[in-house]
Amino acid sequence: MNLNSLYSEIKQLLSISENNSDLEQNINRCYSREPDENKLEILGDILSFIDKFSMFRDIKPFMNSLYSCINNSLEIKLESVLDFEELLVKNSIMHFVQQYINYSKITQKDQVLEFLTDSLEKLQKKPLVMNLGLLLKPMYQDQKYLINLEKLKEVEVNYNLATDVDLQIKQEIDAWLNTQDINLDKQDELKEWLKLKFENLVTEYNLTMDSEKSKKLEMEVLEMLTMKLTMLTLMEFVPEDSFGPISIK
Repeated sequence: MNLNSLYSEIKQLLSISENNSDLEQNINRCYSREPDENKLEILGDILSFIDKFSMFRDIKPFMNSLYSCINNSLEIKLESVLDFEELLVKNSIMHFVQQYINYSKITQKDQVLEFLTDSLEKLQKKPLVMNLGLLLKPMYQDQKYLINLEKLKEVEVNYNLATDVDLQIKQEIDAWLNTQDINLDKQDELKEWLKLKFENLVTEYNLTMDSEKSKKLEMEVLEMLTMKLTMLTLMEFVPEDSFGPISIK
């Protein structure tokens, strides 16, 4: 297959119109220095991954969310394009599990860990994706949830700084985390980078680091990273490696 035919097949599987797709633009921007053969490798990984969700392709909100995961994964710099499939799988699972946790109002950490362990442990990649899709299907068919999700997007677009600085900072941290290579071996560096990002945002929004508000907010954004690391340590089996989970520091 050539690049154009792969782009077309991916858009068809995702039910994305030619006018609303920025996939080609994003790949050319993020992998501008890569030869076409490497772009073919990435597109092949994307196509293979989407195909695992083929039974859910009629649920457009689900496929739109999957498309967002693909674009977020493209933003993360990799040492080798051969690592893209693993990155895409892990990022998508973390994204969908977080959505499910929010939807189900699971707030206690032990409940989250129990859910992740029961749902993800020891599954191979394809049944893992299948089970996750079946779990999420009712969520993406819940019209009340989808309406609230759209309202939240409108709030983000029309955000008024005077209303809730905390929310805006957490949204920016979440967007930043989505562009990072969340890696258990680099968790110390990630925490340092997160701290620098947070400090910059505190300054940008005219807060002070030693205030109670900032201290509380810093703990909350650190918990956002910890949650991603927690999910990642429970998913270390995804690439079929033989080693066990790496502990979170």
